[in-house]
Amino acid sequence: MGLRRKKLYIYFLIVFGSIFYCEFLADYITLWKCEWPPLPQDKDVPSLRAMILADVHLLGPVNGHWLDKLYREWHMRRAFQASLTIHYPDVVFILGDLFDEGYFVNQHYFREYIRRFRSYFHTPQHIRLISIAGNHDIGFHYRMQPYVVNRFKRHLNYTGIHLYTVNKVHFILINSMAMENDGCSFCKNALKDLHNIKDKLDCLRNVHTCSDMETIQNHHYYSRPIIMQHFPTYRISDKSCTEHDSLEIEEYREKWEVLSRNSTDWLGELLQPRLSFAGHSHHYCHSINRWGVDEYTLASFNWRNKINPSFLMATLTSENHWVSKCNMLKQETVVNVYLCAIFLLTVGLVRDTHRWFLQKIKLL
Repeated sequence: MGLRRKKLYIYFLIVFGSIFYCEFLADYITLWKCEWPPLPQDKDVPSLRAMILADVHLLGPVNGHWLDKLYREWHMRRAFQASLTIHYPDVVFILGDLFDEGYFVNQHYFREYIRRFRSYFHTPQHIRLISIAGNHDIGFHYRMQPYVVNRFKRHLNYTGIHLYTVNKVHFILINSMAMENDGCSFCKNALKDLHNIKDKLDCLRNVHTCSDMETIQNHHYYSRPIIMQHFPTYRISDKSCTEHDSLEIEEYREKWEVLSRNSTDWLGELLQPRLSFAGHSHHYCHSINRWGVDEYTLASFNWRNKINPSFLMATLTSENHWVSKCNMLKQETVVNVYLCAIFLLTVGLVRDTHRWFLQKIKLL
C-alpha cells in the first residue's frame, strides 16, 4: 500500500471516527454510566421506575434557527432513545415546555410540532409517556386561551389537574399556570379538580366507609401522592438547594419562576404530598420545600438551554422514593472531539503540503 493511500485511510478514519463517536456512540457511553437507584435489601415491594425530564423546548418557526433544530434536536432524540434502550423505564414524564413557541404558533406549525415530538420522543407501547403543559406550550396565566389549551390537550396528555396511579403510586399532575387562585375560568376548574382529587384520596384513606367504587377500582390503595408540575413550589432562590448545578444562585419571582407562596402552602395543606418534581428553571436543584418534603427541579433536556443537560431516574414505591440524576452528553465534549479531529487533519495536511512543496523545489 502506497504512503499516500495510507495517509488517506488515516484521514478518513479521523473524520469517520469523530462523527461516529459524537453522533452515535457517545450518548450510549455517557448514559450507560447512569443507574436506577436500587431498593434497599430489606425492601421486597412492587416498585416503579420513572424517567423524568423537562423543558424539551422543540424550536419553532420564529425563534428557531434551522441548524439549531437540526443538530441539537438530533442529540435530544439520540439521548432519549438511548436512555429507553439502556434503562428501560416503566413510565416517562415530561414536565412541560415541550415546545418553545407552542402558545402562539398557528395550527399548521402546531401539527408540525406534534409530528416532531412524536418522532423524537416515541416510546414502545408498554412504556407510558405522560406530558404536562408548560408556559411555552399554552402560555403564562395571563395568556392562556381555550383554543390553545384545548389543542394541546387534544394531541397530548394533560392541561388540567389529574390523579394518575400506576403500581400503587399516586401522581397528581398539575397545570402550574392555573394555580393563581384569582377567579379565572382555568383557575376555577383547577380548584374544583383539586378538591375532587382530595375527595378521592380521602376515599382511599377510608376505603371501608367509601361508596365511590370507581375511585377504589382505579386507584386501589391510599398513599401520599407525588406532585408533578412545571413550576417549582415557592422558594426565594437556589440558596435553599442542597444540590444544584447552576453556576450562579438564581433568584425567583412568584407566579413567574415559581408558584406563589399562598398557592404553595394551600396545595401542601390540601393534598399532603410526599414528594414533588418540577422544571421551568432549566437548572437542577434538590431542596426541602415549604411542605417539608423533597423537591427536585429538573435541568433542561436541551443543549440550547444548558450545555450539560440531565434528567432524573426515580425508583418509587407506594411509601418511599429513591432518585438519581443522570448527566447526559455535554455539548463541550462533542465540540472538543471535533476540534481535536480538525487539529489532527490540519497538522497532517500542512505536513503533507510542506513535503510536497520541498519535493517540487528539489526537482527544479
